Amino acid sequence: MLRALLALAVVLTSGCGPDCFDDGPLEAEYRRGEAQAITENDAAYSRGRARGLSLTYADGELDGANAGYADGWNAGFYGSSGYALGYDDAYALGTSDGAGDPTACSAGDADGRGDGDYDGYQDAFADGSAQGYADGFAAGASDGYGACAGVAPRLTAPAEETAEEEVDPEDKRVCYARGFDSALDPWAEDRGFDAGKLANRDYQHGYAAAYDAAYPHGEVDGVADGYATGWTDGYADGYDASYAVAYSSCYATGYDAGYAGGWDDGWGPGWDAGYSDGYTAGWDSVTCE
Repeated sequence: MLRALLALAVVLTSGCGPDCFDDGPLEAEYRRGEAQAITENDAAYSRGRARGLSLTYADGELDGANAGYADGWNAGFYGSSGYALGYDDAYALGTSDGAGDPTACSAGDADGRGDGDYDGYQDAFADGSAQGYADGFAAGASDGYGACAGVAPRLTAPAEETAEEEVDPEDKRVCYARGFDSALDPWAEDRGFDAGKLANRDYQHGYAAAYDAAYPHGEVDGVADGYATGWTDGYADGYDASYAVAYSSCYATGYDAGYAGGWDDGWGPGWDAGYSDGYTAGWDSVTCE
């Protein structure tokens, strides 16, 4: 991990970094990193397999019970008698209750007016500011020319900035790290562990017995949990869907009214602000020689 972080830091400070496939010393470092990673992968796999082979019948029972219950629960939760059934049973009730909510229209109208007023003000302010800036720039430039008092004016241009190039002095170390990271398998020990468990007969026998016993218990609980969760979600979705119909209609009406008022309020302040900025920019654009 440390090698990977160091390599990343070097690359970020040096653009594309060194050419690690130069058929020379840099590629040799890259290959050396690859070889070291492969050696570490093999060692990690062996450690994991040894751990898997060392597990007991009791270990298998514990893992099998947990896995069997979890798989059974998922099957019950997502099965036809779980979440889906609860959702369908509650959706119609939620739709009926949502359609009869008297607050839907009033809330939509209030929210629409607030949003419309804000958007109208912002749009008008932006349009007014653009017009004010143009008017102010022209006036500022005109006054600036007049202030030159017979001296020839000229427009100033911003100075160009030059970028400095960075040079990376640690190319060999970077290429070693790249080779190492390209070949490193972070899951080698996990793969070895799984292989060891699969080859461990005592563990497998305990796992299978406990899995089969736990699965039906998980399935029963999954059906109950799925139905309850589905009922809650179905009611909420049905309620929200019908509530949204009335809300949206009243929101649109309120938005239009709010937008018109916001526009009327925003154009004047926008023009004033734009004119001030434009005048300053227009004046500053003139330099007397």
